[in-house]
Amino acid sequence: MAILHIIARHLNADELSKLVDRSGAEDAYAFMDDGVYVLLSKHLTEFSARSVYVLAQHGHERGLTEDKNNQVQFIEMSDLVSLTALYPTSVSW
Repeated sequence: MAILHIIARHLNADELSKLVDRSGAEDAYAFMDDGVYVLLSKHLTEFSARSVYVLAQHGHERGLTEDKNNQVQFIEMSDLVSLTALYPTSVSW
């Protein structure tokens, strides 16, 4: 069963390891608030070949630009709401 992981805070190394261990190939990741710092800290390779989303305003406020990273899809809050409806289960980190 695919899970939408919503990352709203910066994860330390142990938490990031748990996230990766509990993830499946069909899972998606939505980064928001200070969770965007996970992407900025070069941990994006942990999520390669997966669906990775970031709330556009939150990413831009923290220095993540669409030009820097083609693996991330910038979305709006309405898109996040649609994702929560699309995935049968979501987990907040």
